[in-house]
Formats: sequence, C-alpha cells, structure tokens
Amino acid sequence: MEEIIIRDKNQKIRFDKLYNENKNYISNDLKLLIKNVIIIFKRHSSNEELMVLALIYWLSYFSIIDNKNPILTKKDLENLEILKTSFIHEVEWDYKNFLDYVIKMDKELFLLKIVIKYNILSFEKKFISIIKNPSNYYKSIWYIIPYLTYIESSLLWFFQDIYFKKVYPKKFEKIRKYYIDKINKVEFPWEHMFSIVNNISDLMNEANVIWKTSVRRKTYFSIYNKLSRKKWVWLLDTIWMRIIFLDIKDLDKFSDFFETKYVFLNKKDYINNPKDNWYQSLHYKYISPYRDTQILVELQLRTLEMDKKIKTEDWISHFQYTVKLNKWSKLFKEVHCWYNYIIKNNELIQESETLKNKD
Repeated sequence: MEEIIIRDKNQKIRFDKLYNENKNYISNDLKLLIKNVIIIFKRHSSNEELMVLALIYWLSYFSIIDNKNPILTKKDLENLEILKTSFIHEVEWDYKNFLDYVIKMDKELFLLKIVIKYNILSFEKKFISIIKNPSNYYKSIWYIIPYLTYIESSLLWFFQDIYFKKVYPKKFEKIRKYYIDKINKVEFPWEHMFSIVNNISDLMNEANVIWKTSVRRKTYFSIYNKLSRKKWVWLLDTIWMRIIFLDIKDLDKFSDFFETKYVFLNKKDYINNPKDNWYQSLHYKYISPYRDTQILVELQLRTLEMDKKIKTEDWISHFQYTVKLNKWSKLFKEVHCWYNYIIKNNELIQESETLKNKD
C-alpha cells in the first residue's frame, strides 16, 4: 500500500498502523481490491478519514480485525455499522430497511459505498462469491443509477450496463445483438475512442482555443432507453463527446473549424434556440470511419457558463430532463422506484422542517 498517499498525518498514522499490523493476513486479491477502492474514491473525494474507513471495512468484513481494535474511532464504528447493515439489507432484499440506511448516509459515505460496490462488481469473478445472494446485489444497483445521473458521475456508465445485463439478461442480449446486426457490426470499439479524442485534440490545437473535454461510449442501457422511445427507428450515435469552452468566442471559432474539417449529419443549435427549459448547447452528429463501418459520434459544445447552469439549475439539469420526459424505460421499474422514494423522502423532510419552523 506504499502507493497510497494520505496527507493528513493522523489519518496516515492510522492507515499505516492498521495495514502493517495486518498485512500478513491480507491476500494479494484483497490487497488489490482495497487499493482500487481507495484509488477510485480518492479521485472523487478528498475525505481521507473515509479512505482509512475503506481499509477498516475490508479488514472487518473478512474478520481480520474486530470492533475492539483501539485504532477504530467512535465515528469509524458508526460508519462501519451503517455500511455493514445496509449491505446485509441489500443482499437479503429487505427493501424498506435498506433504503432507510442508504438515506442515513451523508454524500461521501454513500459515495464510498458506491465505490466499494463498483470494485466488487469489477472483480466479479473473484469477489462475487463473498455475496450470499448475488442476484439481489445486482438488482440493488437501481438505487445508484438515479443518484449518479443527478451528479453526472463517470461511474454511471459501468453501473447502467451491469444492472441491465444481470437483472434483464434476455433484453440485454437482444439489444446487444440488435446493435451489432443492425447498427454497428462491431461492439463498442474502445480503441477508436482514443482516435476520436486525438483527432478532436488536433483540431483544438489548430483552432488555438482553450477547452476541456469528456468522452464516453453509449451503454446498452441508454441505447435500449432511446430505441424504446424512438420505436426502434433511430440514427444511433455510439460515442458521446462534450467539449466545454472558456467563452462563446472560442466555441464559435472551434465550430467553424469543425464544420470545415468534419462530415456531420445534423446540427442542433440550442444556443441561439434554447430548449423550453433554457438548456443551451450546440450539438452535432458526425461520422467517424472505423474499419469497414462508420461510427456516429454525438458532439456537444458549450461554454463554462452554460455547463454550470446545466449542472446547478434544477429546471435545466440533465437529471430533471431525464426524469420529466421519461427517458428511463418502464422496463427499469426499480430505477423509477428509487427515484420516487427519494422524492417522497425529500417531501417528508421538507414538511417536517416546515412544521418545526412554525413551532
């Protein structure tokens, strides 16, 4: 664990002491799992106390340490109890108690739970055996999807497809086969994504503009949702790319270069013609040749100001857009269920706070 850097001296001492005292009992597989959990959590949070908790969680789960260990603080024990109990309700499908425990978590503890789940499922062949009822563990992914949609997390895409594949395997295989037979001939070409990013980067340099970019491939979950809405008639863009510019001047400059150099099938200008919810962005669907087929890419261009509004203003947000327009298929009833639970819970909290203020 020498690679794990913890800057807080007290947390570093706790982490090193816990690890060094117990490293002889930690298998190589478990060591890699712990390390990956911390690496991914660290990317999304600066809470080093919870990085130590990640180590504590696994040492406790595999009975390498117990609750009487003097290094564990009262807060460690409280968080550990919440994580462990929520896990038990999750695999036993004790629906109500599970949701109650999830709601109790603050955002960063909830994030740690998501990252732990992400890594167990990433190490599926090695670690799914620790789950007594894997089918429930896969099924319970539904509580993650609305939340990760809301915060636009890069972890969302992994959970979408593993949920779809494990909970609705026949539907998943149908859409995968449909995609390969009717649309793309090849499954998601990961190496081609690098080519797309590099080509766009070259164009950015040529246009001499300041920018930041993100790229992802469309999941089978999102493809199924969209094809269901479009009644299975849709010009399918496989890869999605977003570029955020410092200002509209740079955006316009790049779009001029792009239209000169690239072959695009359509253009939707939501900057000069915003959507009803005041969403602003410039969208292109363009062709990127790949071997003996063509990959369609959706390119979104927006400024920092536009991006900030989309992420912070409820009426513009991607999450509200997804929910209000029923972007999730009715097939994924668990996802809808969790969203409705969140709404009802928030309403109860608001009612309670209103009553307190009146008193």
